[in-house]
Amino acid sequence: KNSMTGKRFSGLPQVEPVMDAAGNPIVDEGYDLSLFTYKEIFGGQSRTVSSAWLQAAVFPENFILMNSIDAAARGLKDGDMARIVSASLPDASFDLGDGRSHEVKGKVKIIEGIRPGSVAVSWSYGHWAYGSNDVEIDGEIIKGDARRASGTVPNPSMRVDPTVGDVCLTDPIGGSASFFDTRVRVEKA
Repeated sequence: KNSMTGKRFSGLPQVEPVMDAAGNPIVDEGYDLSLFTYKEIFGGQSRTVSSAWLQAAVFPENFILMNSIDAAARGLKDGDMARIVSASLPDASFDLGDGRSHEVKGKVKIIEGIRPGSVAVSWSYGHWAYGSNDVEIDGEIIKGDARRASGTVPNPSMRVDPTVGDVCLTDPIGGSASFFDTRVRVEKA
């Protein structure tokens, strides 16, 4: 049974629109790209950035991956900086709660291996904590490593469930984050 509605799930596969936890369809007008996230083959969880070798030698930053058709329609070229905006993050920026803010932006990388109408960003990059900035502990400044902040993190752009209010859309059967249901716009920064 669906824990939010109490209704039984079908025993057969169903094709349904993207919905919030209460079963209401999510329609985000003006956001024309589907955002999806993935892990780089050498990465895992958020801890990849802690490996200086992997970061420096293999892949020092991630990218906003787009098809050439979508990039051209937005006037974007390889290496251009762009912001990812969504209905939940309409200005691409969010407050960290400590006097700082973070903007979801990164370098565009155009590849033909991504379907037009979608945009992909690997995660494990773009940390705003995790040793990326200076912190004060017991009056002593512990220096951060700015390399840990390289690239961008797509998670803040993910669609917040309007019924629940403080989490992204979720899969009602498995309960995990719905990583493929956020609609976004990519704008030149």
